[in-house]
Parts: sequence; structure tokens; C-alpha cells
Amino acid sequence: MKVLVLFAAVIGATFSAPSAKNTGCGSSVTSPHKSTYIVGGRESVPHSWPWQVLMRYRTSTLTCGGALIRNSAGNLVVITAAHCVDGTENRPGDWTIDVGVHSRSANEANQRAYTVSRINSHNNYNSRNFDNDIAIMHLAATVTENDDVSPICVTSLPTSDFFNQECVVTGWGTTSEGGSTSDKLQEVYKPVLTDAACTSYLSNAYNANTMLCAGLDIGGKDACQGDSGGPYACLNAQGNWDLIGIVSWGYGCARPELPGVYADVHKYLTWINNNS
Repeated sequence: MKVLVLFAAVIGATFSAPSAKNTGCGSSVTSPHKSTYIVGGRESVPHSWPWQVLMRYRTSTLTCGGALIRNSAGNLVVITAAHCVDGTENRPGDWTIDVGVHSRSANEANQRAYTVSRINSHNNYNSRNFDNDIAIMHLAATVTENDDVSPICVTSLPTSDFFNQECVVTGWGTTSEGGSTSDKLQEVYKPVLTDAACTSYLSNAYNANTMLCAGLDIGGKDACQGDSGGPYACLNAQGNWDLIGIVSWGYGCARPELPGVYADVHKYLTWINNNS
């Protein structure tokens, strides 16, 4: 039996002097692992993914992940999955966004906590099939950029340009299906699959107009519970990291022939520009 899994953690009782070297996007002062395989992954190099944020709802220590992007005004906002914030849009102040985090149990040099002032979820988000699973969170204060905190580039390229490329998903989610969340940020590389491959694996549950999928026939590598909303990023030809997907849903975690599904960022470029 296939069990559909959202990769969000439970939301409480409701539902469950830095330098400024990174002035652009998609670059990291700290180099990541060159090749890696959070299920089937490994601990990331600390602060090698400086756009990764940890989202906490009320008293939760981990609800979802997200990524920092730069809006047209030059400010940093958080892009995440709509299912992470579903039902909380009118209570943005109940959210806390942690930046500059590698270890959840440590108090790190550039770690900062920000409250949320506004949440823009896609108006056509569908909680039954996870179409349009994308949201933007505006922060109540300006985020200070530094070596450990900087935005990822929002891809301008169609997803087809990345088909079969090994791209990286990051998060503090469970390291096995039904297991415990991770204290330290994990990463896993998985290939971007073609729409035809995604449809063959996932049938009508996959919508090529709003989604992309990634994974291996043999399984073993995937996002899992607690990773929802986090970034799926590909290295572009210029050597910068492009955000191409947002962790959305899957059947279990890392199961054979059941790839993980992501909101397809390229399909939402106009929406992102208008809502960030």
C-alpha cells in the first residue's frame, strides 16, 4: 500500500559582526561536499548552504524548512511549501525563522531568529493533491547577510535544462521513514527526472504543470518528514546554485520507484515576483 507522506513535522497542537561576502545569490563562502548522497544522505559541511532556514511554529523545534531568496526590492524573504503554513496565514507572528543554523542544539555565531510579518500562500494551493504547493514568508526585520546567511538564486531556466542532473536537497528532517529528526543539517543528491519518468512512477498523482520529481529507481535517497518546504538546488553553468524545487510530498521516504515530489519553481516565477 502506498502511504502519502507530507514532509512537514508536526506543528504543535494545531497541526501538528559578520562579513558581507555573499552579495549576489547562490554562492557559499564555505564549500559544500563535492559529491554526496535526510534519508541516504550525510551531514552537510557547516554553513555550506547559507540560504537554508529552519521554520518553527509556536513551541515546535522543527516544523519545516525553507530558503532565503532576494525579492525585487533587494530584501530577503523565505520561500517554502504552502502545506507548511496552511491554516496559519492569519497568524504569521506564531512563526519563527532561524537563519545561520547548522546544529539545532548549538548557539552558532551567525544564528539569528526572525519573526514573520506576512505569509503569502498560493491562492490555488490544493491540500488534496498538493498543486501549487508554494508560499512566501515576509520577515518583520531585515535579515543581515554574512558568510553563513545569504540567498539562493531563483532559477530562470526551465526545469528541462536540469533533467538527469544530480541536484541537492537539504534539511533537518527524519533520516529514515518514521525515524528521528536530525540535529545537524543533512544533504542528499538526487537526479532530476523527466516528466515522463515522473508520470510513469506516480501516475495521476503527478502534475507536470506544477510539479517536478527526483530520485532513483532503487530508492534509498530522499527528503523525509521535517524537510518540507526546503530547497532542491542545482548548480548552474555559472557556478551558482539555482532553486528549482521546493520539497512537497512523496509516498513514504526513499522507496524504490517512488521519487520525491517538489513544487516546480520555474512554473511560478511571475507569482514569486508578485508575492515576494
